[in-house]
Amino acid sequence: MPDKNLIEVNVSRIIPAQKWRVVRLLTKVWEFPSYVPCVKEATVIEKTHNKMKTNWRIEVSKVPIRWIEEDTLDLKNNTICFTTIEGDLEEFHGEWKFEDRPEGTLVSLKVYLRAGVPAISDFAEPFMKQIVTSNFTAILMALEKRLVSTRYTSYKNGDTEKLAGFGIIGHLYNFNHLARCLQMLNPDFKIPSQEFLGQLFQITPSFKLSDIKDFRSKTGQTVDGCFIVATFIPDMMEKDKWAIFSKVVKACKIAEKQGVGIVTLGGFTSIVAERIGHQAAHEVDVPLTSGNTFTAAMAIDGVLKGAQLLNLDVSQVKVAIIGGTGDIGSACSRVLSDKVKTLTITGRTKTNLRALRHELAKKHKAEIVASTDNEKAVRDADIIIAAASVSASILNVSWFKPGAIICDVGYPKNVSYMPTAREDILIFSGGLTKTPTPITFPFDTGLPTTETLYGCFAEAIILALEKRFENFSFGRGNITIEKIDEIRNLGKKHGFEVSDFHWGNRLVDKPLIEKIKETAKV
Repeated sequence: MPDKNLIEVNVSRIIPAQKWRVVRLLTKVWEFPSYVPCVKEATVIEKTHNKMKTNWRIEVSKVPIRWIEEDTLDLKNNTICFTTIEGDLEEFHGEWKFEDRPEGTLVSLKVYLRAGVPAISDFAEPFMKQIVTSNFTAILMALEKRLVSTRYTSYKNGDTEKLAGFGIIGHLYNFNHLARCLQMLNPDFKIPSQEFLGQLFQITPSFKLSDIKDFRSKTGQTVDGCFIVATFIPDMMEKDKWAIFSKVVKACKIAEKQGVGIVTLGGFTSIVAERIGHQAAHEVDVPLTSGNTFTAAMAIDGVLKGAQLLNLDVSQVKVAIIGGTGDIGSACSRVLSDKVKTLTITGRTKTNLRALRHELAKKHKAEIVASTDNEKAVRDADIIIAAASVSASILNVSWFKPGAIICDVGYPKNVSYMPTAREDILIFSGGLTKTPTPITFPFDTGLPTTETLYGCFAEAIILALEKRFENFSFGRGNITIEKIDEIRNLGKKHGFEVSDFHWGNRLVDKPLIEKIKETAKV
């Protein structure tokens, strides 16, 4: 029975690694100072086959604590017991315990201590409990980070069995989307005020929402993944970009704990890093992709398919790309500027527009026009790709001429989903792909069917099937025609192709296409 006068500390954490790896790392105490900030010194004084005497010095809240302890490893009972021989604390002993869990190893620690400082014991005892709790919590977190990092380092060094699968990081696109998703999870949920729910959501950490099991390629290969929610909506970015960035990094670290090989940053999760000039890849070990290369491929395939259905000669059309200097927009520009008669690119920054216009005019055959006026750009365009990164719609459906093809690849949409009476334009959600395997998400992701997926999500799955764990789409403006062809061909190999046309939940089917063709002639 423990002494009732002793302070008891309990700390536990599930570490995503096999038990033997956790125990081995925990017994390498001499490495602790290199990756646990609060451990300033940890050395082995003597060692036998299952016993070890170690010297420790930690510092928490600017308070240094020294002690020498004796550790006993009991593999049969999955424990490590330790007790101090001498040191700053009058009493200090405890036990590490290791248990298998589906997610890895549950590491539990129970510690008993007494500071033994007279006169100030009323303060010292609870303060020391706080310090010891902080110390061992930091050790467990550092152990987890070390083991995860080692896994990715081993993969880079050729151990290809360490990693598998994919992670998808998504976010909600406005408050109404948040409320709708919560009601899908619980139909009886009563939506509170926007101020309350919005603030609560803002302080909620990113979390794993669901697992995606046994996704099957056309080749018969299977791969597992997970869907992680980064808890922000785009409007929050204007308030605190760094807070949103930290949510994205946290989401990536959740994926790392799953041991996935590649993570895709959907929607604004990749844009936030661009806007603060800092790459999430610098903060995490797992390879990241924005998924923009496959998204661009599907957007291009979509407008070319639409042109064929409406009997348009692509070589004679005028194309406008809204958000043309962005990652997806510039990628589409590079491909289409060799196929069309006139290409207009729009953007908010004249410097970026001039640079892209110069690049396209120098290398490609289309007449290249740069503009900051979206309305003017789309009014006489035969094909419009709306790829701007904005938190609300910026294009009015009345601006498009009869017979125009509008591919809205924005998230949220560049063109509002508000109902329209127009039946003389082909407007559809772009960058979507048909999948070889249906995927059901637990809440509304804005996808029209379970066989339809965002191109950015699909890119991670394709790369995971190929075991191509690399930063495939990264930075801004780096997508080449060759990369688009490569990921398109890999997608085709596994059964991914451009999706049917949908606008919201409405399927743009063959009868509707015929009606658009007839109405546009009037």
